[in-house]
Amino acid sequence: MNQSQSVPGIPQALNDPEYVNINARHKRPRLDDSANDQLEEFKLEIKQMLASWKQDHDDSIKKMMADQTALVTKLISDVAELKLQNLQIQKTNIELEKSSITTSELYDDMKNQVKRLQDECKEYKKYTESLEKTVRDLQYKSRSSTVEVRNVLIQPNESTDDLTKIMMNIAKAVDLPISSTNIRDIYRVPSMSTSTNKAIIAEFTSVQTKTELISRVRGFNNKHANKEDKLNSQLIGLSGQKQPIYVDEHLCLSAKKLYYAARQYAKQHEYKFCWSSNGNIFLRKQVGQKQILIKSEATLLELQENK
Repeated sequence: MNQSQSVPGIPQALNDPEYVNINARHKRPRLDDSANDQLEEFKLEIKQMLASWKQDHDDSIKKMMADQTALVTKLISDVAELKLQNLQIQKTNIELEKSSITTSELYDDMKNQVKRLQDECKEYKKYTESLEKTVRDLQYKSRSSTVEVRNVLIQPNESTDDLTKIMMNIAKAVDLPISSTNIRDIYRVPSMSTSTNKAIIAEFTSVQTKTELISRVRGFNNKHANKEDKLNSQLIGLSGQKQPIYVDEHLCLSAKKLYYAARQYAKQHEYKFCWSSNGNIFLRKQVGQKQILIKSEATLLELQENK
């Protein structure tokens, strides 16, 4: 059996020439140590990754929390602002409701006042019309025997006798003989106008004579459909161009205005008859129809509205 020889003093032996050319063998590292180092490095990397991920996650969470906090704060602020606006709107609505109620009450009050004023105006109007009618009646009584002759030209050096003769000729033309004794007074209407055919006012001694003369004149004109054949200047012996002559009651100024308005209404609305009698003014649409008493211009307006 071969026995291995031990070499005492290995370090010294390495320096011995006998061992100089002998290659020394290096000791191989242990595999377990390398794996442990790699494992530690891996663990360290994992820890660093986890730490970095955790840091990123924490930063993201913090940012998200900050954003959410800011959003919630803004929402709270917006909600508070909306509540404030809602309160202001409610306050405004309450004020508007109060204002609406006040306006409505004011409108109703004004409406009632207007109605009351309108009613009072109607009453005053009726009262005024009544007074005007009373005045017309009183004035008519003072003129109850008086006629007015229009459209007779003034004659040269005309006198009261000339006017009396004209009136007698008018009566004669309509077959109503009268004398100068039937005429109490006769004159031309005084006026500042330079007109050459101022109205003649003749006052008879009786209302009957006046009424009969007007009736005869109207009957004469109704018999002559041709306008030129109605009562005119040639029929009473006046020279010059033929002129129509009109004989009516001698009305007061207010009655004359109403009579004129009634005649205009009759022309516009095709009323065949418009006349005055005993100070009153009448309209009639057609023969046989009911006569309409025109008390005032309001009567004409009512006829227009009810047409």
